[in-house]
Amino acid sequence: MEKKKRNSNLEFLRIISMFLIVLGHFTWQTRWNFNVADSVMHIGMVHSLWIGGKLGVNIFVLISGYFLVNSRFKLKSFISVWFTSYVYAWIIFILYSLVVERSISLKLLIKTIFMGSSGYLNWFVTAYLIMYAFHPFINKLIRTLSSKEFITFLGLGIIVFSLFETVFRNPSIGTTGDDAIWVILVYCVGAFIKLNEEKLKMISNAKLVSTGIISILLSMASIFALDYVNLLKHISTSNYFYGKFVGGTSPLQLLSAITIFLIFIKMQPHHSKTINTVAKTTFAIYLIHANTIIVDWLWNDIVRGQRFENTPLVFGYAFIVAVTIFVGCAVIEFLREKIFGNINNLVVSKLTNKLEVIYNRFIAKAEDYLD
Repeated sequence: MEKKKRNSNLEFLRIISMFLIVLGHFTWQTRWNFNVADSVMHIGMVHSLWIGGKLGVNIFVLISGYFLVNSRFKLKSFISVWFTSYVYAWIIFILYSLVVERSISLKLLIKTIFMGSSGYLNWFVTAYLIMYAFHPFINKLIRTLSSKEFITFLGLGIIVFSLFETVFRNPSIGTTGDDAIWVILVYCVGAFIKLNEEKLKMISNAKLVSTGIISILLSMASIFALDYVNLLKHISTSNYFYGKFVGGTSPLQLLSAITIFLIFIKMQPHHSKTINTVAKTTFAIYLIHANTIIVDWLWNDIVRGQRFENTPLVFGYAFIVAVTIFVGCAVIEFLREKIFGNINNLVVSKLTNKLEVIYNRFIAKAEDYLD
């Protein structure tokens, strides 16, 4: 039976979303030195690049929900994501220690052993693995709901975890947008789109494009407004105050992601080997450039975007940096797969087999105990 080919429209969207994430990190991770003498318009435009960061994450998760709602849990896929993450954590630790620090830091070693093993050196890895582990149960829950109940469920989730959290920042809600709760909510939205795909495809492109543009413009307006107020009134000392309404739980970011995703699933499906090959590297691009061990060194010692912070050159520089990081990390992952792919698959297969044996024994003993 011929293996079903991936729709390259959505694979291209993966590429776009990862590029937006890298571009967003350019703004978020750089230590800017703006002051009241600088143009609010210029500062707002620089800060607006951050919009792509969470927009890209939301699109990435929507794609996962769209594909996984009709799939079963595969331990090998789970182990593969974890193992790749852990391998890159160790590679980065070793290279950073030898090339940058030129010594082995006990703190970074412990961080790599424990935080790397849990995926926490990249928050999205942890959140994604939790989502993936629970997705078979989430899918079963989804399928017990009527359309009305599913809409109500998503509506409540968006009101509580997105709108309410973004406006009031209530810690009792339990999500910051950089965690499994938010990823699971967005997963459910992607699943809803898949289950109602034909009806949603009836929405005109004009409505989708206009909605997407309006939501992005409102996101930018919130950044300009907060920058303006903060520069005049000094409401917050945080360097990230501008991102209050465009953070991980932002309803504007979620709306933008949904409209863009719907536009892409409406396109005529096609297959491109080149696009699909590049798309396979996107997860590794995130693992490399967003690793917490090197993130400050990368953006503030190597990239140093603040050198151009007061000139229009900063926007061109941001684009060049994002392209360079994207391409560089993609090449690294491509070479890793070519050189060590077989070894990687062998290790993942052996780990999967061992864990399946342990799991089956545990379940058997648990069932015997319950009987």
